[in-house]
Amino acid sequence: MQTPSSSPGRRAGGAKTGGLVTDGRALASYDFLRPAKLPREHLRTLQLAYETFSHRLAILLTSQLRVVCRVGVAAVDQISTDEFLARETEPVVVAPLRFDPLPGTAILELPQVTALTLIDHLLGGPGGKQHVRPLTDLETPLIRDLLADVLTELKIGLAEFVRVDPILGALEYNPQLVQVGGPADVMVTANFELTVGEAESTLTLTVPLQSVLPSLQRHSESAETTAGERAAQQAARDLLTQGLREVPVDVAVRFAPAKLRSNDLFDLRPGDLLSLGHPVSRPLDITTAGRVFGHAVATKQGNRLACQVVSANKEDFPG
Repeated sequence: MQTPSSSPGRRAGGAKTGGLVTDGRALASYDFLRPAKLPREHLRTLQLAYETFSHRLAILLTSQLRVVCRVGVAAVDQISTDEFLARETEPVVVAPLRFDPLPGTAILELPQVTALTLIDHLLGGPGGKQHVRPLTDLETPLIRDLLADVLTELKIGLAEFVRVDPILGALEYNPQLVQVGGPADVMVTANFELTVGEAESTLTLTVPLQSVLPSLQRHSESAETTAGERAAQQAARDLLTQGLREVPVDVAVRFAPAKLRSNDLFDLRPGDLLSLGHPVSRPLDITTAGRVFGHAVATKQGNRLACQVVSANKEDFPG
């Protein structure tokens, strides 16, 4: 009998693809430093939320700056923290954000020249070309007040899938000075096209994926459930609840525990009397699964011992 020959990386019925052995099936490589993209429905949810935000932001800026402003969503992408920090960007004003109660830190970035243009319009100026420089101590509160109004519109936009209270942190001028996560953590970045009068610019919002992913998943699940399915789920819950009400449960009536020395315990003999030390005025504990859920007093029902359920102050009898 001849034995089929074998060679490294190949076996009977198999094929070698990209250094991986398969059994007639193609294997896709997975890079843990570049996790899989967000599902399309989650990206669509974010897109809708950001479109609502951009529309409201355009109205806000137009009313406050007294010049026509336009804001649009340019792109929503997913990158690692390393890629985010390694980007080459023009000098920017970095606003760290915390979406309470969600974990993690988001970042809102605005070019310094754009921030100066906004301030110029706020003060009644014509805008125009600005020199790149950090904000002064007088300009910083102005841009913070404007960003606070921007966060109000962002809160309304994100309400499409999650309710948060955005909190603005201390302004920075270098994204690398803001702790946003580990090198391989995934970030979702949204780029907005911003036009203030004749000046065109960009606005970037970057959010940790793990901060918003649970909310996106819940929103997707609720959106996919029809009214009939929700009614069926509620009927199943009601049926389960009713069934649990009829499940037999072991219930015990318990006296207060007694303490004995080891010698007394070992010397116990049949017929000995053991003092429980349970106060006469104290009700007995009604327990199940080791937990106290009620109180009772000892009584009789015919020739049988019984107990009568009574109310008791939990502070007096903590169980």
